[in-house]
Amino acid sequence: MPSLATFNANNFFLRYKFSKTYPGDMSKKSLVEASEAATMGYIPEKAFGKYLPNNFIIWEPERRKIAVKALKEPDGQLPDILCLQEVENMDAIRAFNENYLKSYYQYSLLIDGYDPRNIDVGVLSTFPIKDIRSHIDETKNGKRIFSRDCLEVTFILHGGEKLTLFVNHLKSKLVIKKKNESNAKYHVRISESHGQRKLQAKTVSEQIEDRFKGEHDSALYAVVGDFNDTPYSPYIKPLIESPYLSNVIQEYRAEDDAWTYFWRDKNRVSQIDFILVSKALAQRIKKEVQNDEKKKPHIERRGLSYKAGKSGNILPATLIHFEEDPVTSQPGSTAPEKSKLPFDHKRFKEIEKDWKNNISDHCPVKIWF
Repeated sequence: MPSLATFNANNFFLRYKFSKTYPGDMSKKSLVEASEAATMGYIPEKAFGKYLPNNFIIWEPERRKIAVKALKEPDGQLPDILCLQEVENMDAIRAFNENYLKSYYQYSLLIDGYDPRNIDVGVLSTFPIKDIRSHIDETKNGKRIFSRDCLEVTFILHGGEKLTLFVNHLKSKLVIKKKNESNAKYHVRISESHGQRKLQAKTVSEQIEDRFKGEHDSALYAVVGDFNDTPYSPYIKPLIESPYLSNVIQEYRAEDDAWTYFWRDKNRVSQIDFILVSKALAQRIKKEVQNDEKKKPHIERRGLSYKAGKSGNILPATLIHFEEDPVTSQPGSTAPEKSKLPFDHKRFKEIEKDWKNNISDHCPVKIWF
């Protein structure tokens, strides 16, 4: 049975090392070329061949090694399709695949977006990629809807069936107040941030409704990724309440066991990573779970860091189902109250030794179908 995972890899950068000469230059002539270009260095190209790997920086490689362990859980197998968020470029995906995953994936995809941090969404797959649609340049009122794309990818599964994924990383909730900024202006910026996320959610929902018109009961598709908001938020409501999508994480896991994200500074956990599936895909998942209870959607939490008290014990975390802010009050819904959650669950030994080895602030989420 195929498997699918989503994972916000947390600042997975593959950045160039800048130096005065390009790799392997014995004559040092490239120093002159760099000077003529009025730059301190150069950008190495693939033509530099064997010298290339030593001239990139992969963000904290030890953490990536532990991430591989997490992605293989709980069945010891990498997912057949891996959807990634916060990846800088295609080279980062390929380096991860080749150097850490032993080239397990034959197919890879990433389209550069417009995020100021240069973080994108991407895919690694054992299944062939049939069709690609990028929504990166779609606009409303002259402004781009997505800075990190809604990457639409169709895969050919065994037997020729098609699976279409909409890989997302919606607008962040983080809005930092500027020095001397009035509350009024700060609240406007928060509202704009929420509005952007809601527009993105609404747009993805509309794309699905249009793309599979007349096929919603039979088509295999899903919306996956980091939504940067909790299930009860009004700003991702267009996706959460879509009549065509099911939140399989909450369908198979208790409300207090569906969280996927740890905000260490606040010592909070919440669900902001989602796999929302079509009716046909939901039936496939249901069948797998009925055959094997271990195949219910898996959230791998052993790669998370923690906060420790003065005595070194791991402190309980606060479970958040809905997060208020200066412009958003608790909705009139059945959102559970905040609660304390034991957070001393088992972690990978590298993290127990040093919490800074955590793989991300997000958990990989895996399903089987």
